[in-house]
Amino acid sequence: MKPLIFIPSVFSLFVLSACVHTLRLHSRDGEKLSGSYRFAREDTGLIRVLGAEGEVLNGKFVRVERRTFIESYEKIFGRGSVAIDGPDISAHGNAFGGVFGSSYLPTDTAYGETFNSASDNSETVVKGPLFYWTASLLGDRGTTMGCYFIGSSHTGHGFGRCKSQTGKEYSVEF
Repeated sequence: MKPLIFIPSVFSLFVLSACVHTLRLHSRDGEKLSGSYRFAREDTGLIRVLGAEGEVLNGKFVRVERRTFIESYEKIFGRGSVAIDGPDISAHGNAFGGVFGSSYLPTDTAYGETFNSASDNSETVVKGPLFYWTASLLGDRGTTMGCYFIGSSHTGHGFGRCKSQTGKEYSVEF
C-alpha cells in the first residue's frame, strides 16, 4: 500500500516544480544574478531574484499594454533602447490561425540589448505574439528594482531589463 501513496506524491512534486521558470540577469560590469518566476492568477505572477551578497528580491509582475510598456521602458532606459516591429496582436487572437492554418500570420518582433558577455551578439530578439510585463522587486535588505519583460506567447521565452534604485542596470533572459 505504501508504494501506491509514494508514487502520487512524487508525481505531484514533479508537476508543481515544473511551474517554476528560471531567469538570468547580467549587468554591464559582468555581475550575474539568477532568479525564478511562476504564474499566478489574472495575468500576474511572482518573481524571486537572488541578489548581490545573498539578498533575496521578491515581487509581482503584471501584464501591461504594449504602448504603456514601450513608453515606460524608454523613459527608464532611454529612447531606442527597445524596438518592436509588427502589428500589436498581443491583445487579439487570430480567429482562423488555430483551425485552418494561415499562409501569412503577422508576427510581432522585439529587439533589445543584452549584457551577457557569453553571448556572441549584444542584441537579443523575441518573436511571436508578444506579452509585456512590468514588475517591482523589493529585497529583504531594502534594495528595490524595477523590471520590464517582453516574451513570446509561442515559446514563453523572452528578454527584459531591470534597474535598481542605485541606477545599476541588468539585462534579463528568461
